[in-house]
Amino acid sequence: MEKEERADGSHLYRFVGGQKSGRMAKSKRRVHFVGIGGAGLSSLASLALKKGWLVTGSDIKDSSKLDKLRKKGALVDIGHEERNVLERAEIDCLPDALVVSSAVSADNVEVRSALKYNIPVYKRGAWLGRITKGYDTVSVAGTHGKTSTSAMLALVLEKQYDSVTAIVGGDVSQFEGNEGGSLIGTSNWFVLEADEYDHAFLDLQSKYAIVTNVELDHLDIYESEEELFSAFDEFMDRVHAEGALVMCGDDEGCRSLIERAETRLADSTSRASIYTYGFGEENNWRASDIEEDGELTSFEVQWKGMAVGRVQISLFGKHNVLNALAVISLASVIQFKEVRSLNTEMEKREMTFTEKLKESLQHSESILREFQGVDRRCQIIGERSGCVVISDYAHHPTEVSATLEAIESRYSDSEILVVFEPHTLSRLAYFFSEFLSALSSSHRVYISEIFEPVKRYMNKKVKNAIAEDLAAALPLSANASFIDDDQTLVDTVVDEVKKEPGNK
Repeated sequence: MEKEERADGSHLYRFVGGQKSGRMAKSKRRVHFVGIGGAGLSSLASLALKKGWLVTGSDIKDSSKLDKLRKKGALVDIGHEERNVLERAEIDCLPDALVVSSAVSADNVEVRSALKYNIPVYKRGAWLGRITKGYDTVSVAGTHGKTSTSAMLALVLEKQYDSVTAIVGGDVSQFEGNEGGSLIGTSNWFVLEADEYDHAFLDLQSKYAIVTNVELDHLDIYESEEELFSAFDEFMDRVHAEGALVMCGDDEGCRSLIERAETRLADSTSRASIYTYGFGEENNWRASDIEEDGELTSFEVQWKGMAVGRVQISLFGKHNVLNALAVISLASVIQFKEVRSLNTEMEKREMTFTEKLKESLQHSESILREFQGVDRRCQIIGERSGCVVISDYAHHPTEVSATLEAIESRYSDSEILVVFEPHTLSRLAYFFSEFLSALSSSHRVYISEIFEPVKRYMNKKVKNAIAEDLAAALPLSANASFIDDDQTLVDTVVDEVKKEPGNK
């Protein structure tokens, strides 16, 4: 572990390894991922495979993600032990690097083995910083909406610049070859979901960036709002001065960050431009006149009060309108900045400013209209006998509220049955009142066992007591129940749905 000092005097700790192993791959370079089945590392593993690396890894249990990685050529073991890192019959070398997820502790046996054999050890953020060096990196940061926004942005820029590399924290069916959350391209553009968890985004040097919103979360990492905002300050300061930041002007956290940047960098002659987007009239980019028609949502786009055009997206919910608007905004900013520097065909055609704006919007809209979403982000799993099943990863009360608002608006004539899996004990405990508020308007709520991505040695009864308290504290109108057994929960929900007329 290595201690590093931030600009504000506080400290963070990073994994570092020894000197690179003298035993190198005979045929190709090797990278080993500890926690390879997680959303973050599985995408990195896919990218490494596409780049021709020998990929090995381990995880505590098998999953469909691991099956996909095996089919692509990865060698994956279940369970953590030293032999996973070392050479064996089908592996003729030690890893050139070992990458660990945030859920892996420093005393993990594979981490200790890597340090023993002088194999460099990287946390996810440090590895991302390494593999993006030399690229024009476009990062999407924020407490909510990063995955959907970065996926949309990758597809828009993929068409605009022919071929981009991308890493996002979810599976995107439209990525070439249905390759999960990664794309590999031949251009110098790299689109990246920039995660604030474990300060991972502070290893990035971005040319352009989006910040969707900022509010307190990840309470196991950030002890206060000020600590979180200081991390975002540093992320923003690392955006290249010739690039730009696009931030949601409706969000209180983003507005605070902009004010902090203006104060902090008041005397700086070299800093990235900042543009805002949102529903409010004060934003540079604004969405208005939102309409839902069948499976499409449409809205008007304005630039500083000037109408630019109307956009259709195949997603529902105001939060997805904001996500799409962020992509439209940054794609336009990038096009204008790169056009000026490259003197492309658009410049040669001597288009007016308005014409350029409209052409950029049309380009983005053609992609966004066909965007099919990301797995577990308001994802329609299926429909039978009038019952629609939707999966969403919302795990913060703000996200839960936005998701339920979108679903209730789209299915206004239906009764909404909610199954909520709390994501970490610390988050549920801190935001207990906010979760109550987010779930209170639902007609029927089931609370499941608390999910902990990091293995914690805690009595199950003690851990789930607060989940039981949440169910008990919800109003009678929510008909809330706590069920800690998955199969019992599924059976109970199915029986409840069958009670509705027409359902079988």
